[in-house]
Amino acid sequence: INKIYQPEPDALILGIKNNRTNYKLLISASASLPLIYLTDDTPANPAVAPNFCMLLRKRLTGGRLIAIRQPGLERALYFDFDCVNDLGDIVRLTLAVEIMGRHSNIILIDADGIILDAIKRVDMEMSSVRPVLPGLPYAPPPAESGRFDLTACTPEEYVRHLDEADARQRHEPLSRALLSIAHGLSPLICREIAHQATRGRDTAADSLSDEERSRLVFYLGRVKNAIETGENRKPYILYKPDGTPLEFSFMPITQYGLNAVGKEMDSFSALLDAFYAERDAAERMKQRAHDILRVLTNLSDRTSRK
Repeated sequence: INKIYQPEPDALILGIKNNRTNYKLLISASASLPLIYLTDDTPANPAVAPNFCMLLRKRLTGGRLIAIRQPGLERALYFDFDCVNDLGDIVRLTLAVEIMGRHSNIILIDADGIILDAIKRVDMEMSSVRPVLPGLPYAPPPAESGRFDLTACTPEEYVRHLDEADARQRHEPLSRALLSIAHGLSPLICREIAHQATRGRDTAADSLSDEERSRLVFYLGRVKNAIETGENRKPYILYKPDGTPLEFSFMPITQYGLNAVGKEMDSFSALLDAFYAERDAAERMKQRAHDILRVLTNLSDRTSRK
């Protein structure tokens, strides 16, 4: 780690040097857009670094990244660093990155599992279940009951979990039923599995034919294989017919038919950089068009009153 910046109150950029090449790892704990990926962008930084950034610079600068851990399909990553403390001893520090919507956070943890600080402090008034404050033991995000990790079971077992869900869940369309029991699968992937299994009909989970059940097992297996082995796992971005970014995925998406155009990218980081840059540009263009239309409408109203 050679540089650490905090361009936003809830975002970091870690400068990482490896084999004489510099990388920039963007980590955002934004409630509306939490993410983590390698970026080529260089956002402006505040003149005065926030306290959390100063702590990371003191503790992590010069540290060596030893491991990156992810428990199953949990939306959390743990970056383990070997760093040198004030006494010259090598100590293990962990940066926990939790990508969980409004609960997203970035937390620095010492070798004993004690929280050193977080980009978002959570006191007892904010959460009595899981406060995040310096000096407290770190506890991983609690697992949701009734949800299952596809990488921890076979496709056949996953379908049995679906059969054992409550009647209300099983009566939902297959895509929603899958999402209701899925741990780590996005709505897009659940819709794609259902689309492939039911040939676009999205049959209710408790009304699947034998053929649809067989196809469901097959496509669950394909997704599981892509996650675990990387087979057929490629960075795809989908565009609307007008060129606006629509979705991104690690596998081809067919559910939109002719209403979307897919493009394979060079890497997942390049995909995310392009997706968010192009989406932001499209949003800015849409806002400009809206502003121009509002000015013209106001001008037309004033002219008609005269």
